[in-house]
Amino acid sequence: MVSRRNFFSITLIMLVVVFMFQVPEIIKNRVNNYGQNEYEETADSTFTAQSVHLPSAADAKKSARFVVYIGDEEDGFVGGMVKQWSLYTKRYLKSCKSVAEYVPDKDNLPEAVLVDTAYLDMDKDISVLAGYTDLGINLIFCNLPDVTEVSKNPKLRKLLGINAIIRDRITVEGIRLMDGFLLGGIREFILDETMEETQQDLNLAMPWYRISGGAKMFMHGMMEDEEMEKYYMMSNGDVIMKNQNLPAIIWRNKYQKAMVFAVNGDYLSSNAGIGILSSMMLEMKDYDLYPVINAQNLTVLNFPDLADENEAELMERYSQPLKAIYRDIVWPGLVSVAQQNSNKMTCMLTPQTDYEDDLEPEGETLVYYMKLFQEQNAEAGLSGTHVREMDISEKLDEDVKFLDKVVPDYSVLSLYQGNMTDEEMADALKRKEFAKVRTVLADYDASAQLVSFQWDGIVRQSGICDGYSHTFGEDLRMMSIQTALGYSNIQVDINPVAHPASDEDSWEKLSRKYAGNTSTYWKRFRKFQKTTLAESDMRIRRFLALDYQQERKGDVISLHISNFEKEASFVLRTHGEKIEQTKGAEFEKIEDGAYLVTATEPEVQLVLEEAHDRYYYFEDK
Repeated sequence: MVSRRNFFSITLIMLVVVFMFQVPEIIKNRVNNYGQNEYEETADSTFTAQSVHLPSAADAKKSARFVVYIGDEEDGFVGGMVKQWSLYTKRYLKSCKSVAEYVPDKDNLPEAVLVDTAYLDMDKDISVLAGYTDLGINLIFCNLPDVTEVSKNPKLRKLLGINAIIRDRITVEGIRLMDGFLLGGIREFILDETMEETQQDLNLAMPWYRISGGAKMFMHGMMEDEEMEKYYMMSNGDVIMKNQNLPAIIWRNKYQKAMVFAVNGDYLSSNAGIGILSSMMLEMKDYDLYPVINAQNLTVLNFPDLADENEAELMERYSQPLKAIYRDIVWPGLVSVAQQNSNKMTCMLTPQTDYEDDLEPEGETLVYYMKLFQEQNAEAGLSGTHVREMDISEKLDEDVKFLDKVVPDYSVLSLYQGNMTDEEMADALKRKEFAKVRTVLADYDASAQLVSFQWDGIVRQSGICDGYSHTFGEDLRMMSIQTALGYSNIQVDINPVAHPASDEDSWEKLSRKYAGNTSTYWKRFRKFQKTTLAESDMRIRRFLALDYQQERKGDVISLHISNFEKEASFVLRTHGEKIEQTKGAEFEKIEDGAYLVTATEPEVQLVLEEAHDRYYYFEDK
């Protein structure tokens, strides 16, 4: 028999257990304001498309940020990349379609002349370009002419610092990016026994240029010593370093009073080249300070799908319906990786991809996920992915009707373009239901602007990498864009889980790729801020609007920011100098010689500590 005292104790313990497990859940549900978008107020900006700063010739005289481009800035390749880079770095760009069009003004010389060699007259222009270096104008050859043209033009070879052409064409084993050029450090893009051949997507075939001893290598081909010796044996009197003998890809040569940079390949033919240009600018001076977006996005596409579509196939593959797969398998995996990397997710809802079937999206399921999103500080947006046979306007009608019924007070701030055309997206954004939309995410396009105002003042953000893929080319793209913008957007599409094309689309396999790739991509850039798309939109607006002036006296860099709103982010890169203290800003070390500076006031001072080893950026021959 249980005594009264024991009965009372047992009852008290049961009440405590009930309190411990039930009350926190009740409180959590009461304070979970899932029906409101928390980023509507906290991630707002007053800047619009009219606020974008477009550098002028007058600005160039004040800031000395001024470059000349020989080529077509509207070509969608090299020219488009140069134009985009100039806008982001707040540089005035003067474009000429021939060398003859540009006449240097000795009172206002550019930092550099960038050249698309397709627009050169090799018989006349090389001498003119060489003459620019006598004025101290640096040259950047964004690409090189055919090796046959290089071989018969000694003036061009001397200007570029090409000592010899070992072979007209060689296929290397891999590519090495040298330390200190792009943010992220040294990288060797070469396959090992654990990798799939598809990971190597860089062009390994190239002319083998041997650069002179006075040149500096930034990226070169990798090959076995035996292969090198087969074509070129270093003599006893050859004092050139081994790297100088390897096939040169990106390098710089000192010529007269300036530097001449060369790119052997198409690395500056897409927007992924902007970080390479920024790194070249650093080599021209003792430090570089430039604005960045400072936003790292993890976007989960087409999740959750709120209708149990494709049920027969999913039951055959998983023995579970879609609702259970997402709840018990996919969501825990997404959260685990996000928490491991301290990421914020933006989840692009797909109420239903095809409304022409008899299924309907479930309101209870949406409420369930909206609560989970709130707990993880995630943002919910809307996906434009749809079955092409269905009119997109009809799908959006149904999506909006469903959301208005279940979460009527939730403001959708972000849309994913998916397979919608630009015209379809423009029409969609005219809807009164999308009046509060601020930003649209589009898939990566090598020729498009990475961030810009589009669709009547809406910010267009570009995806940068696929969370399921990690090729060498994608890795180099990520490093370059991070160097120039401090921006990334990794996209993880959940649609293949719901509509698998093969066994490779199982979440078990996809999640392994997603977890490994996400950690690898961001490991070297953890100092940049993790954001949702709404927060990233705010930072992009501020980035595009600001202008700045800087000056250095002794160890103090003074930064003056115009069009300043609450805060602005910059990257300071040096050749060994360290930040000792700041005024009007905070800073974090990204890596040796690179700092993330967050300005909290429009007037900033950075006090540098002198490097123990002074950097000389001119090398004597």
